[in-house]
Amino acid sequence: MYRTTKTRMLRGGLAAATAVTLIGSGLAVSGAASAANPDAPKDPDATPFAMKGWGFGTRVQGGQVPVDSGASAHQIVACTNKVGKDRTNEVADVVLPSLGTVSGIKTQVRTVRDGATVGVVSTNTIGKITLSDSPLGTLVLNAVSTTAYAYNDGTTFGATTNTDLAKLQFLPPIGPPLNLDLPSPGQPVEIPGFAKVTFAHSWKPKTDNGARAFANGLKVRLLATNTTVRVAHAAAVIGSDVRHGIFTGESYALGGSALAHVVQLGKNALLKMPCSGTAGITKTRGLAGVDLAGQIVVGAAKSDQMADQNAAKAWGFERSEVASVNLGNGALVIDGIVGQVNVTRTGPKPKDLTRDTTGTSVGSMTVNGQAQELPLDQPIEIPGLAKIEPKVVTKVPNGLKVTALRITLLDGTGAVLELGNARLQVRKVPEPKVG
Repeated sequence: MYRTTKTRMLRGGLAAATAVTLIGSGLAVSGAASAANPDAPKDPDATPFAMKGWGFGTRVQGGQVPVDSGASAHQIVACTNKVGKDRTNEVADVVLPSLGTVSGIKTQVRTVRDGATVGVVSTNTIGKITLSDSPLGTLVLNAVSTTAYAYNDGTTFGATTNTDLAKLQFLPPIGPPLNLDLPSPGQPVEIPGFAKVTFAHSWKPKTDNGARAFANGLKVRLLATNTTVRVAHAAAVIGSDVRHGIFTGESYALGGSALAHVVQLGKNALLKMPCSGTAGITKTRGLAGVDLAGQIVVGAAKSDQMADQNAAKAWGFERSEVASVNLGNGALVIDGIVGQVNVTRTGPKPKDLTRDTTGTSVGSMTVNGQAQELPLDQPIEIPGLAKIEPKVVTKVPNGLKVTALRITLLDGTGAVLELGNARLQVRKVPEPKVG
């Protein structure tokens, strides 16, 4: 068995509980906010830290625009400042289409306190993985587990990861199984013509204001299809830059599904909002134009986000833009697609939350070379080609979600494109109990 070295051991009773997976976030209410609401109850489980954790057993991605299989045994503890959160998800068997099978998956995510130490722990364990995508053979991995831990010990932030793997085997079409040497952490090993395997791939950045721990037990790139399989993923995040509100949200320019919702396109140009915001800085992620099987061409796209807070309020936006989408070699062309959500919170009550989709717009639409009007308040259908739904708005707790343009193809495939996607939520959390 191979074990990576932990950079820090969990202390006391926490050491026996590393087999967990979590996502959580939290926030501390400032003294100024408390003065504005002096009767707010103090919560003994609340902490001064924002925490978040998640994990999954397997995830498959590939193609020019990442096609996403979805995550098996996915579990999450969303942004919170409270300890005592415990989430578990177990799956007996998962079939990875055209790739193989996974057995005995368990993900656990917890927020924990041990004396002065507060943290979030995520763990994923898998009994057996069998990958076979070519006549060259089959790759078998036994007993994989990954743990990510991000914490504050009362003085500083820290992060650790740990990965175990019992056995790695390659089964050729003819002859006995080959027991492979376990690769060194982070150093890829290539099985000629079949796959490249990276073991114990991790990232553990930390600053004076927080720490993050991300780990994949294994990352397998299947060479024949350029498909990436992430195995036993765990992540944990903790931070302190929270004074008034806690954020959750994301923006992505292109998403959707194809083949009657069986294949997911993934979330492209994806930005995820940090629990404590971006300190007023606008962050951007771009996506070059992509061609989906020659039938749908999506122009250049980008996503933007910003969030900030002080003792009086927390505010921000999520925005994504798509320059153009072209269906059927010009049969339908839509330009200037923008989805935006704006949210502000000034206090703990529902009336203290304002939310809108100001900035959401669709520029112009051309059908078979003829300009057409595209109203933002109702869907339209182009017979035999597509159903178009502009400005699809969904109210979510403490915020809003918008898709600037949803296109459902009427060619029998059931394919759906979602362009200009944005979601932002800002919530108030309990104030920590002192003493």
